[in-house]
Amino acid sequence: MTVNELIEQLKSYPGDMTVLTLGYEGGFNELSLRTEDIVFNVNDEDKWYYGPHECVKYTDSDISTECLIITRGK
Repeated sequence: MTVNELIEQLKSYPGDMTVLTLGYEGGFNELSLRTEDIVFNVNDEDKWYYGPHECVKYTDSDISTECLIITRGK
């Protein structure tokens, strides 16, 4: 999803609606935004507990894309 796609989806909600993210084991948290250099499709599919993409600092790759990351907490 791109920032423009996210903005288009968010336009359908009231501007004053609170936005939350899932808590670690339950409940919900406030969220924060940050950017990170990400390498796409580097984690093995058999390790289902990892997402397919990874922060460039945890890989051997020198090819990455800056991405917007939505995280829990402030």
